[in-house]
Amino acid sequence: MRRKCKTVLLIHSECNKDVVVASGEKDQRKRSAVLYLQSFCEAHLDIVNRLIQQYRLATYSYFAYEVSPWDVPIWFLKLGTHSVRIILQDYATWDEKPVIVRGASGRTKERYRLIDPSDLQTALTVKPSAGELELLDALNFMERGDYSEAVRRITTAIEAQTEFGLRKELLKKHPLPDAEEKLKASEKDFPGRLRQYQKLSRRKLSDHLNKELDMTRTLRHSIVHNGKRITHGERGQAQRSVDTGRWIFNWLENQPARRDVREKRIGMRSLGRHFSFYNTEITPTGVTVHKPHFRISS
Repeated sequence: MRRKCKTVLLIHSECNKDVVVASGEKDQRKRSAVLYLQSFCEAHLDIVNRLIQQYRLATYSYFAYEVSPWDVPIWFLKLGTHSVRIILQDYATWDEKPVIVRGASGRTKERYRLIDPSDLQTALTVKPSAGELELLDALNFMERGDYSEAVRRITTAIEAQTEFGLRKELLKKHPLPDAEEKLKASEKDFPGRLRQYQKLSRRKLSDHLNKELDMTRTLRHSIVHNGKRITHGERGQAQRSVDTGRWIFNWLENQPARRDVREKRIGMRSLGRHFSFYNTEITPTGVTVHKPHFRISS
């Protein structure tokens, strides 16, 4: 179908013929085949982005940008006369809210909804804590495919919340001018600020989360100062930073009610998200899809 000012990219690639055939069948092999083909198509995003990068370098177009499953959720795989429609991210294809089936009998059905209108009206009075909007941005950038920016935002969220917490503790012992002067003195020493906060608050961040925070800040340093770009194939590294960063933010904020908003109903909030079930690798001979380390139920 012709579309004005739109690009259709045709990629010639090798794929297991039996998987393509199985994806169109109605037996128990279909689910595994579809998951396989999702990972197979997704693996080509790094190749597509290399092409886009070279196009941008050659043209300096303002409108071209690297893509993720969010940007190109629907793929078509053609083998001879056989064609398969592959969807990478369900949420981006929704035309209406999906129906949620509850209960063992499966008789209870309701439309997908994260909040009632009355609860949302009440929530309009909620003010974000220090760095909370940056935390929300980090979560969203992961879904939109800007993995480098997600790492930057989660690090900023943690640093903002640390400053807020340290200021609060300093004000318990010092007048406002002195507290601000002490904060100014540690402006460029985040590890020192975190240690000082833990000392004054008598709370201790776990060794595990401390190590994760160090890795995230090192990664952010590489992004900001060395121009590192986290590719689609490396997004697991960014997802780890965002997930552990959220837990660190919860610890720093120390507000159980806000923590519950972030940590409860994750399964419900994840409905429609993109997940990869097979590991893939781009080799000189093409895309390789490796066997998963778990069994896929039918």
